[in-house]
Amino acid sequence: MQLLLEGFEQDAALSGPGSAGEESPEFMEETPLKKSHPSKRTVFPADLPERIIEIDLPEDERTCPVTGAVRAFIRWEETIKINFVPGYFERLIIRRAVRAVKMPADAAGNLLPESPVITAEMPAEYRVIPGAIAAAGLLAWLIVSKYCDHLPFYRQQQIFKRQHQVNIDRNMMCHWMKRCCVVLGILYEAMRAELLSGNYLQIDETFIKLLDPDAKGKAKQSHFWVIRRPPEPSGGGGGVLFHFDPGRNHEVALELLGDYEGPLQCDGYKVYPVIDRKTGRVTLFFCWAHVRRKFVESLEFGGPAAAWYVAEIQRLYRVENQARESGLDASGRERLREVLSRPVLARIKARLDRDRGNELFLPASSLGKAINYTLERWSGLERYAESGWGHIEIDNNGIENAIRPTAVGKKNWLFIGHPKAGQRSAILYTIIENCRLCGINPLEYLCDVMPKIMDHPAGRVAELLPRQWKAARDADAQDAKAEAA
Repeated sequence: MQLLLEGFEQDAALSGPGSAGEESPEFMEETPLKKSHPSKRTVFPADLPERIIEIDLPEDERTCPVTGAVRAFIRWEETIKINFVPGYFERLIIRRAVRAVKMPADAAGNLLPESPVITAEMPAEYRVIPGAIAAAGLLAWLIVSKYCDHLPFYRQQQIFKRQHQVNIDRNMMCHWMKRCCVVLGILYEAMRAELLSGNYLQIDETFIKLLDPDAKGKAKQSHFWVIRRPPEPSGGGGGVLFHFDPGRNHEVALELLGDYEGPLQCDGYKVYPVIDRKTGRVTLFFCWAHVRRKFVESLEFGGPAAAWYVAEIQRLYRVENQARESGLDASGRERLREVLSRPVLARIKARLDRDRGNELFLPASSLGKAINYTLERWSGLERYAESGWGHIEIDNNGIENAIRPTAVGKKNWLFIGHPKAGQRSAILYTIIENCRLCGINPLEYLCDVMPKIMDHPAGRVAELLPRQWKAARDADAQDAKAEAA
């Protein structure tokens, strides 16, 4: 029952007064240490390792700009944060210096008022969620555990309690994720803008159950829509973005694609030709992996004819493997396909036309369906080997690989508890999957980037996206290595 109710609780807990989703006073950032009280449902042991962090004003702010007098130290303002370092929790006691200058008396002997009291600023890594007790390390760990390692919050709660004697209420975890998505949503929109500005997209969708508390009845089918830009044949570029929507019609795809104009690779789902007709901005490319799958399914009853199609399609894939192993760029792949792939495509098309009229292959048979499926989409299937499309892949297996982690996740948490929670999951899956595509540690990335987002210049948010972040890190490492040499 815990597993079944997990998705429902995520959004239900975030509404209504007095819910665990509202942070209680003891979690407020400015609460002094002596006034804090343990929550009844979120408990941290008293013997957690402690780290004291003292933060003073910068040197140039310790002098009053009006009088030139030194701002005297008054006291420490203490704030508690809980952080998670892989392997253990730690209590952070953050002490921020409070300073002020007492103004002297004027000519009449009247004491002038004190200068404004100034408190050292809270470092960004401890204010990802203003007012929350969780530091960036704990928030990043929760995100990675659920959306990368597929551990529902109730399992994480059990692990924390068993191994660390820490009890964090699941509803509080859900609330933290909601607040994190407000911050990470900025990166999400930057990623979407970057993908739609490119010259090649793949698109696909996958089912997910939605148990909406605002709608009566059983769990309904909803969808994660996914767009992906494959990396260039020579390396570089690439990215993926998830979008949640209960619907599966062409209006959802049109909204997701926005003003995108260029090649669009997809499976045989009927809404994609509708997009082509309605917008006139996309050039459709279909997926040979889906075609091959249908002929493989027809092997049992299709006999030698089905086996012939499978063998010919395999020839097309051998050409792609040859191009990949040779490290060819787009123009190199285009030339190779012209020599090796286009003759194979011509043979397949001739055999399809001949077999379609063959009385031995009834339209309702598995082989007949495979033949009709292929012929109906032929122009979009052979287009990848035509001149000018060397950067197009033979299939959209890359986007299916990007979707696969969500299939593992939904076996654990089963369904989405609210449409808003669905889009929050899409944001977090987008961040995690782009980290995977770039070969970077999502925990390290989130710990570093989440504190920076709100203070980063709005026009340069793309610098914090995983691919750009990795490039900057690699460049810094190279510079450090050069200096050391």
